[in-house]
Amino acid sequence: MKYKLLSTDTKVNIFGVTLFRIQALIAFGNVSKDELGGYIEKEGNLDQSGDAWVSGEAQVSGDARVYGNAWVSGNAQVSGDAWVSGNAWVSGNAQVSGDARVYGNARVYGDARVYGNAQVYGNAQVSGNARIFYGFVKLSLKDKSYSLMAQLGVALVKDEVTLYKRVNKISKGKYSSCHDSNFIYEDGKIAKVKDPDMSEQSCSTGIHLSTALYWESGDTLIACKVKEKDIITVQEGKVRCKQCLVIGEVKL
Repeated sequence: MKYKLLSTDTKVNIFGVTLFRIQALIAFGNVSKDELGGYIEKEGNLDQSGDAWVSGEAQVSGDARVYGNAWVSGNAQVSGDAWVSGNAWVSGNAQVSGDARVYGNARVYGDARVYGNAQVYGNAQVSGNARIFYGFVKLSLKDKSYSLMAQLGVALVKDEVTLYKRVNKISKGKYSSCHDSNFIYEDGKIAKVKDPDMSEQSCSTGIHLSTALYWESGDTLIACKVKEKDIITVQEGKVRCKQCLVIGEVKL
């Protein structure tokens, strides 16, 4: 045994999972005996052999977290405020750090580095000497609520969420799409696409929504409320949906 879980130092993450801080029982790699690490859900998240480690505030700023069916092994290092979850594997000499997120069925291995605000998920694989610093790896999770939190940092409330998009203002309470002037949004009304693409394509037929600062084109920012059942996919930092309720213009 190279580490133990501390039952006296726990935290509950946003998904209601109890995580336990780890403490090294022996010295290995760059870890000292008795050093405090980050948080994991169970021993099945971190290999008891090798030099793999999940760092905590004793070593770096922040507390890394590993939970779900995620597995960290070999000489892999998870540090900073990085999260590894779902069925993700981090192995070999891979490093996941900063505010990075690795989840879904993703695999990070070899000498790969994932850091900054990067997100690796779905069935994505990062290996060799690859470096991912910022951006979103394509592929959406089936659990839309998880994707919304990981990609956009927003949560569903009563199975719906408020998101934003930029449009061109026609008159008070009426706007047109920046990409199709015939598609109209009106305050208090449902904007609906007649024949949306139901595939996992990110940029395809449908209404695209995201955070307020995501958009560049258009002269007006509007808020829209979308129900979880109407979301087709969440990837590359935005939502593509079948329909949404237009709330109205937002002043930044």
